[in-house]
Amino acid sequence: MVHASLHPPRSVASPKSWVGTLLGSGAVLLVACGVLYARHLRSSQAVARATAAMSAAAARGDPVLRVPHAPGAITLDGDTDDPGWVRPPGPARTGDFVLENGQNARPYSNTRIVWSDGYLYLSLYAADEDIENHADQPDSPLLKEDAFHVVFSQPGVEYAIDVSPTGVLTDAIRRDGGAWDFSWSSGAHASKEIDGTINNPNNTDEEWAIEMAVPFESLGMKGERGETIGLSLSRCDTPKGASRVCAGWGEGFGGHGRGRILLE
Repeated sequence: MVHASLHPPRSVASPKSWVGTLLGSGAVLLVACGVLYARHLRSSQAVARATAAMSAAAARGDPVLRVPHAPGAITLDGDTDDPGWVRPPGPARTGDFVLENGQNARPYSNTRIVWSDGYLYLSLYAADEDIENHADQPDSPLLKEDAFHVVFSQPGVEYAIDVSPTGVLTDAIRRDGGAWDFSWSSGAHASKEIDGTINNPNNTDEEWAIEMAVPFESLGMKGERGETIGLSLSRCDTPKGASRVCAGWGEGFGGHGRGRILLE
């Protein structure tokens, strides 16, 4: 006579084993849910802070730009004919830079902005009949030359990036309104496009433009939708036979305070 085994086959788990497996799976699921909830909470809080900052800027009458994610690739070569610039919905635009009194400035300047892959991309355009640029080393003083002055701001900290027609970068950081620290590097990359002859006042130039990529990491940002940061832009120029003029978008121009951008 063949006697059946008193023990379950090894391929069949005992009730205790099933219970342990279920409890273990439940614990993993709870941990996963907790992580997702924490991320959602942080994201919700970030969106709430961004919304409050944007609302406050709008209430003060300060300029606000909603910056779209680039809809295609961008090659940093000075041109802005890449898919990331030209495909819909198109970049955020400052429009004409204005003087302190709010009037449109001449020579004309503007800025366009998109973001993608860890970088904020800025297209800085300047009409210029006499392009002047003598600085050729990083962190050279650009205050008296043709240049764009870009200032980002977070609570308690400011990041400044100056860029010349030839793409020379001078960047600095300051905290709590203290002295500027020029040892800081933004890690930004800039490419130029020039229509004219630099440092030759005997002819008439046309324009110059800078295509610049600024790493979000250097600005204390993650590069995610819903993030916001303060931004002001300016450009100074000395037209032929005229005095030096400065115009911009944001703080100090058109009676506005510092501008603000929101990543969408």
